[in-house]
Amino acid sequence: MATLAPRRTLQVALHDGQLAVLDRTEPVVFALAGTGSGKTYLGPVWALSQTGPDLTADGLVVAPYKILQRTAKPACLALWGDQLGLGAWESKADGIWRFHAGGRITFASADTPESIEGAHVHWAWCDEAGQRQFPEAAWEAVQRRVRFHQGRILGTTTPYALGWLNALWEQWRRGARPDVAFVSFPSTANPLFPREEFERARQTLPAWQFRMFHLGEWDRPAGLVYADITDALWVDALPAEAATWDTYAGIDFGFNNPTAVIFGVLSPDDVLFVADEYYASGRTDADNARAASGAGVVRAWGDPSSPEAIEEFRRAGWRIVASERHEVKAGITEVIERIRTNRLRFVRGRLDALIRELDSYVWDERKPDAPVKLNDHGCDATRYLCWGLSRQRRARWRFA
Repeated sequence: MATLAPRRTLQVALHDGQLAVLDRTEPVVFALAGTGSGKTYLGPVWALSQTGPDLTADGLVVAPYKILQRTAKPACLALWGDQLGLGAWESKADGIWRFHAGGRITFASADTPESIEGAHVHWAWCDEAGQRQFPEAAWEAVQRRVRFHQGRILGTTTPYALGWLNALWEQWRRGARPDVAFVSFPSTANPLFPREEFERARQTLPAWQFRMFHLGEWDRPAGLVYADITDALWVDALPAEAATWDTYAGIDFGFNNPTAVIFGVLSPDDVLFVADEYYASGRTDADNARAASGAGVVRAWGDPSSPEAIEEFRRAGWRIVASERHEVKAGITEVIERIRTNRLRFVRGRLDALIRELDSYVWDERKPDAPVKLNDHGCDATRYLCWGLSRQRRARWRFA
């Protein structure tokens, strides 16, 4: 039984996993759960517990657009409006619903993070936050919305791509985020979920997919482009002698999407240490050229489809050329060859954005020779870097 107000109570039947989420008191709580486990049903109930006894606190509901329209918003309206009669639309076109007592609820799409910006709220519910359509920019916007009132955030999701949410989970698992809690439960925590379907999924799905979609546990999905990148490729610091080695860079240009610069240091025996990164959105090419700083970079290779940006970097003093045009798969093959021949390393603690991309960079099932074109800016920059080094090395052999 969840108490909503001195004169109003709501009788709801919750299973142990849902109750465990409601019992958490951390500012940020994620229900990481199997499909059909009742995580979406939990969202509107949790929101009522955060709205205050007089229902005057403002809230925010965010989800990928299709999820918002098909499940998250209908779940809220069914409970708050149809079942309890607590409020009505103030502006359906603007996605604003208001409790009769005054609390204002905004529904926003994670697909367009800028739509999340606005007034401060006392709580936020993020549904299916683990999907690729819920980018880190949306998560950052949600956090900004609750800061003024020190509001709480609930996330409900099945594990999907190993992106920003998995990185947050890793921090929590190491004890580095005491302000965050993760509660996991399987599909069968919901007593209504058919046990025979659960067992059929166990027998027929790939093991990684069953663990993620039905047990609510992280696993590395099949189809990762760089599945060969393991912990063994990560180093805590550059070797001492790296101070004398040449530095190179690969650049993927953007404005709304981030400009990504990946810096690498090359050893005399052709081992590339990916040592630093630069990511920025909403900046001009001239601003990025100055902020990223090409000082000390022997050669940089940029996206050949952006000649104006390359020229802007060149004017800022960068030793930059357009990457030789190549098929994306061929460039990926070049990166994989470095990995498999033990000629690629990554420096821990310096590549937060890149590691999130690498963990969610997957082949497109509809286009077998191409990766999914989403959150791939650092991956593209890494490809330009490895491709450029490969062409440079071959040219030296050719003209030696």
